[in-house]
Amino acid sequence: MKDGQESVYANYDKFAIGDARNLYKLRIGEYNGTAGDSLSYHQGRPFSTKDRDNDIAVTNCALSYKGAWWYKNCHRANLNGKYGESRHSQGINWYHWKGHEFSVPFVEMKMRPFNYRSISGKRRRSTPPE
Repeated sequence: MKDGQESVYANYDKFAIGDARNLYKLRIGEYNGTAGDSLSYHQGRPFSTKDRDNDIAVTNCALSYKGAWWYKNCHRANLNGKYGESRHSQGINWYHWKGHEFSVPFVEMKMRPFNYRSISGKRRRSTPPE
């Protein structure tokens, strides 16, 4: 994630999404990083969209916060929020870094197998970015 001046990251040693029957529930492991751990709040939550409200809030979080996500009641992280929107919780948020009032202008989610082979063919383990 970048805000124009600062770059931060959140690394989780495990990341898995359930199947359709399990409503694409989010499973993550231990956090390491500089952004603060905003994703653990969503642990075990099913994926919600504006037409499939699977969160526990009274309102439909996906509709209220402009993006599909693993909402709970509603979010601490919302990387599918509305780009550039700074009104409370409406934008792309990572609460433990910039709060709910700042829409993060640049985010990426990168995934790879825990054990993978590098281009040279050597077995490697995933490590946090530098």
